[in-house]
Amino acid sequence: MNKLKYYLLLVLTVVLTGCYDEGVKLDNYYVFNGQTIGDYLDANPNLSTFDSILSRAGMRGLLRTYGNYTCLAPTNAAVDSYLAEHFPGQSVSTLSDSILTALAKSHIIEKEYLTSNLSTGYLEQSNMYDRKIQVTIGKTFDTSLNDSVTAYIFNGKSRIVAADDTVSNGVVHTIDHVLEQSSYVLPDYMSSQAQENGFTLFQAALEATHLNDSLRLVKDDTQKMEESLSQYAAKYSTAGLKVPASRKYGYTVFVERDKVFETIYDPQNRAKPVYTNNTADDLRSLFNYAKEICDEVYPDDAGKYDDDYTHPKNPLNRFIAYHILKRNAGYSDLVVSTPDWSVNEGGDYVEYYETLAGELLRCQKVSLLGNGIYFNRCTRDNNLMDGVALMSTGGASTINGNFQFIDGVLCYNSKVETMLRTERIRIDTGALLPELTNNSIRLDNDDELLGWFFPQGYFKDLKYDDKCVCFYNRWPMGKSAGNGSHRDLAAHETDNMNFGGEYDVTIRIPAVPAGQYEIRLGYVCNSLMSISQIYFGYSPDNMMPVGIPLDMNLIGTNPKVGMILDNGLFDDYTYDILRNTGGQTTISENDKAMRNLGYMKGPSAQYRVENDRLTKKQKATNDWYYLRRIITTQQLENRPFYLRFRKVDARTNRLLNLDFIEIVPRSVYNGATPEDRN
Repeated sequence: MNKLKYYLLLVLTVVLTGCYDEGVKLDNYYVFNGQTIGDYLDANPNLSTFDSILSRAGMRGLLRTYGNYTCLAPTNAAVDSYLAEHFPGQSVSTLSDSILTALAKSHIIEKEYLTSNLSTGYLEQSNMYDRKIQVTIGKTFDTSLNDSVTAYIFNGKSRIVAADDTVSNGVVHTIDHVLEQSSYVLPDYMSSQAQENGFTLFQAALEATHLNDSLRLVKDDTQKMEESLSQYAAKYSTAGLKVPASRKYGYTVFVERDKVFETIYDPQNRAKPVYTNNTADDLRSLFNYAKEICDEVYPDDAGKYDDDYTHPKNPLNRFIAYHILKRNAGYSDLVVSTPDWSVNEGGDYVEYYETLAGELLRCQKVSLLGNGIYFNRCTRDNNLMDGVALMSTGGASTINGNFQFIDGVLCYNSKVETMLRTERIRIDTGALLPELTNNSIRLDNDDELLGWFFPQGYFKDLKYDDKCVCFYNRWPMGKSAGNGSHRDLAAHETDNMNFGGEYDVTIRIPAVPAGQYEIRLGYVCNSLMSISQIYFGYSPDNMMPVGIPLDMNLIGTNPKVGMILDNGLFDDYTYDILRNTGGQTTISENDKAMRNLGYMKGPSAQYRVENDRLTKKQKATNDWYYLRRIITTQQLENRPFYLRFRKVDARTNRLLNLDFIEIVPRSVYNGATPEDRN
């Protein structure tokens, strides 16, 4: 093992922790005392047709072996119905080998999922056909019970009718429809579904703007990328280290059904709903609706591009592009809310994503509304917006993305612009890089995980050369102490990006509304971290240094940081009530002193947790080993900018840690009301 790899193994085990404890990982032994999935299918005559599909596809033997599988087994009636619809006149015995293999692999997952493990959104593990499976959980009325029961539905159609039949190598769920796994790319599948699912106007606009042509990439199959991944896989072959098998692209489209467009009206003809089932007229009405919004937000572009729907500054184009993310994110992927990340103690979970229009979309899981997901919701009195709810049902996934329905009209209007201009925007680096989501890397719950490693060129918005070692690290989710990263790693949203070697890293940050902002970095600090000169600019090829180098060796106790734990300070309110004149320092006074030195404590709502992943330990405001650094204050233009981190530390084997970026408007960091500490 080379020196760098050995060092990384050592560092990833202890470095990002700030405190240290030990544990022992016990081996797991599996003993087959009962049926396998194969035995179960053999014994169930209602699943015999699916059993024959597995046999012809050469997969029956797999399901009789050691392993941990989920089998979604369609009934005989379900298979018969599927064949009648898609392959009339054929039977299992006459289907081609490729179709049989696709059918068999689509219903097997190499991970056990009981119904108690299911939640609305994508399953974390793809099926053996390499397709993501959507889960919808809801209530349905059971006439035999005369009561409502919980319904588990896969890919919008396939309902579990017999659940949680556990066997020695996994679990079987019997379903009432075959899982249809489309080989279409996303825009073609949407076109095929628009009429049946009632989103014809949105689809017409997607095609009129030619934005559908922007959603066709599936995988980076260039020789350079494939060779790089192969070389990395050979290099990082130690247990706990992972390298992606490929570099997939992905897309998510948020779709208004026609019935939503029936509720808004053409500004040029207030008596006409935008949707009337006349595609040509309705498309123009939707353009008029978008134009009224865009001309206010982008006055310099008003009227210049109205005749060309394909121009990115055309109002209709901007409207539709704001519905599209360049990441294949299911319902449960959009807003991180792992049970051991307690930032919601200071409010709802919130994520920000760059849309294809270039503007940010604010996604919030609203606890007061049943943890529903809402876009661009704002509760400030001077800018109230209910937001647009993301529906947990409907939509579908494809080979390179998914579409999901929303209950209102989604747009980037002046109120959304005002919201973003007047609130702290905190973006986790795990959410900043779509490749982590597209390739099922983000929030990997492998208990043995030490890190995911990426070759040069893997990320579109993250640049580094071959002298840099780039890896993704997170809290392992298992409760037992294993070989993976430390149990109580301090990390926003439980993950972060790290860079070793002689790094020189440039990361692209999405545009925010024009104005003056303070730009900050949240990071882990300890004695094994490095020193970096930071640069700012609008071009990665033309950047200027900002401030003195950031020394991540310095923890909160260092006088250059000036941190006093909250536990050792007087609360401002208590101090005022007691009228204490003894000269004790208050929380706000220490916060101000740290800011004068260019630092801030970590978010008050962010915690470490105990090894059990449930019990809270100290807040970040009581943690010497987690800080925020004020990088620079800039008058930002409404366009993406770049941050560069260049190693200036003469020591070898030191790390750069990037956990989250904060973009904070002047009205927040220097407003009449002090910024919250969450």
